[in-house]
Amino acid sequence: MTRPQIALLLHAALLIGALFLLVPWLTSWDPRAGYLFSLVFYWLFFCLPVIGWHALPGNDGQLFTERLPWRYWWFIPLLLLQVGLVALASFAPNTAILTSGAMWLALLIGVINGPLEEIAWRGGFLGAFRARPTLGFWLGWALFTAWHIPLALSVGISFDGGALALIGGAAALGLFWSWVVWMTGSVFYVSIAHALTNLFAFWVLFDRNGFAA
Repeated sequence: MTRPQIALLLHAALLIGALFLLVPWLTSWDPRAGYLFSLVFYWLFFCLPVIGWHALPGNDGQLFTERLPWRYWWFIPLLLLQVGLVALASFAPNTAILTSGAMWLALLIGVINGPLEEIAWRGGFLGAFRARPTLGFWLGWALFTAWHIPLALSVGISFDGGALALIGGAAALGLFWSWVVWMTGSVFYVSIAHALTNLFAFWVLFDRNGFAA
C-alpha cells in the first residue's frame, strides 16, 4: 500500500481507538453533552482532515456532481425508498415520544454529520485507493462500521434497538451507500440520503434520551 493509504488507515484506527476511551469518559461525565462532544471530536479530528487530505486532492468534480448518467438515475428512487424505510422503522414505534425540539436538534446534527461522513468515508477512501478501488471499498466500509462500536459504549444513552441495531444498521446502510458511491463516483445523493436518515434516527435518539428536555 502507498503512504497515503497507510496514513488513512492509521488515522481511522487511531480515531476508533481514541473514541473507545473518549466516549465512555465524556458520557459518564454528562450523557447528552458527552455524546454531542464525541460527535464534534469525530468531525474535527477525523472527517475534516480526511476530506482535506484524501477526498479533495485530485478530485475532478465527479465526487460532488448531481449529474448522473441515465443508467444510474434509478439510484435516486432507491435512496428515497431507503430513507422511507428508516423513517417508518424509527417513527412507527416512537410517535408518542417525538418532540419538535428534538427534531430541530436532529436536523442540525444530521445536516452536518451526513455529508461529512460521506465525503470522508466514501470520498476519502475512493480518493486514497483510486488505484485499488475494491480494497478501498471494503476497508472503508469495515472501518465506517467499526467507528460506531465506541458509540455503543456511551454511558446513560439508550439506543433504539440496542447496540446491535446501532452497529448492524451502520454496517447495512454503510454497505448500501458505499455501493452507490462505487457505482456513480458521486457522494451528492448519498449525502442527502445519509442526512435524512440521520434526521429520523437522531430524532428518536434525542427524544428517548432527553436531549431536548
